Amino acid sequence: MERRTFIGSVIPAGASLLSPSCAPGKQEPVVTDTGARAIPDHIAGMTLAELREDYRHRLFDRYLPFWDRGGYDERYGGFMCLLNDDGTVADEEKALWYQGRAVWVYSMLYRHFGNDPRYLDIAQRTRDFMVGHMYAGEGTWYQRTHRDGRIKGGVREDVIGEYFYGWIYAAEGLAALYRITGNSEDLDLVRESITAALTAYDDPGYKGAWNYGGYDENVDFTGFRVQGHSMVIIGLLTMLLSFVDDPELEKLAASHVDLVMNTFHNPDLDIANENLRHDYTRVPGYEDYMFPGHSVETLWMVMFEALRRQDRGLFDEAVRRIRRYIEIGWDYVFEGFGDLHFWVYDGPGRTLEKRFGVKSMWSHTELLIATLHVLEYTGAGWAHEWYGRIHDYAFRVFDTEYGVWRQAVDRFGKDTPRKEVYSAKRKGNYHFPRCLILNLLSLDRMIANGGKVTPFEQVPGHPG
Repeated sequence: MERRTFIGSVIPAGASLLSPSCAPGKQEPVVTDTGARAIPDHIAGMTLAELREDYRHRLFDRYLPFWDRGGYDERYGGFMCLLNDDGTVADEEKALWYQGRAVWVYSMLYRHFGNDPRYLDIAQRTRDFMVGHMYAGEGTWYQRTHRDGRIKGGVREDVIGEYFYGWIYAAEGLAALYRITGNSEDLDLVRESITAALTAYDDPGYKGAWNYGGYDENVDFTGFRVQGHSMVIIGLLTMLLSFVDDPELEKLAASHVDLVMNTFHNPDLDIANENLRHDYTRVPGYEDYMFPGHSVETLWMVMFEALRRQDRGLFDEAVRRIRRYIEIGWDYVFEGFGDLHFWVYDGPGRTLEKRFGVKSMWSHTELLIATLHVLEYTGAGWAHEWYGRIHDYAFRVFDTEYGVWRQAVDRFGKDTPRKEVYSAKRKGNYHFPRCLILNLLSLDRMIANGGKVTPFEQVPGHPG
């Protein structure tokens, strides 16, 4: 295979893959020698078969039919995600994020659940709309179009300026579809998109980082580094490298795993700083600030990468941190996860309302993915307990009668759309189905193993 050079990111001199961390308190050791250890008979009050059927029902009988009511555009291809609760279209805008994400979802549905030709058709037609109307050349993409493909937003005109994610989600969808079709144009677009996104990111004038409210308004985010950017790069490359041999992409994946595990991670406090300055130094005054939702999401992707690389040490450290971040981000009074804001130290504005006032749907799906896979590969009692607790909360407060989970709830579990950042009409076409798909596959493996822990060495390249 032809070798290609990709834009890398600065790694601090002397960094190793796993730095020692100082975890306050005592935690149950990571289980590394599982042998034939059994998974508990019941998870979240259900047998493995019952839990699997519940996931199947929610995905195929409730969630996917919702999108057939109007979100998927039968006429032009692609997805409109600004919808009313009954699935009718509230705004015909098509955003790049959700085209790439939809291509991934429907490619996964086709590949893993019976090769239904309709799923492949939806993935292919969404791909054709996205490439035909949104590709701007040289790895860059327009962020928004009208329903018929007329351009509505430029290559750097995302809703909140985070255009990096749109370019990488486009690449993720194309990579998943390439695995099925073998269309070399899609693989070329994946590589071009990665290069363009990282070139933009490495510019000191980069404007794609965003303050979600954890920093003072006067903090200048120009050129900031973002843990979430490394997260989506790892998620994409872990999948892609399970079926594409590319030494340069291997190096790129390793560099971003190193950034997550060593550079964004603050070993003095055993937390992950979501943002760093352009030179990867910590933001003065915010060394103790963490974005817990992205941190857990990032770590289950690192866990998947460790499985692909068969790196048990990396896997175990990712598992340890997942547990720590869930435990420090949980609202022990009203339940639910405070995904946006955590500070180690008290101070002005660092209130419980700030931490727990918005509990997002997406982060709870990430916790469900993380804990079920930790349970699958280790049988750890804490993962079993936390999965049940998260499941009980999430399925109670986020579920709706129309099958698509609500955006967010307040501290008391009442509906509160994230209207300060996104439209209240936005319906998610990625986090929830990704959770259902990946956890269905996990349950299938556990059932196939007779309720035993999945051996670490049994992973066929990538759990998904």
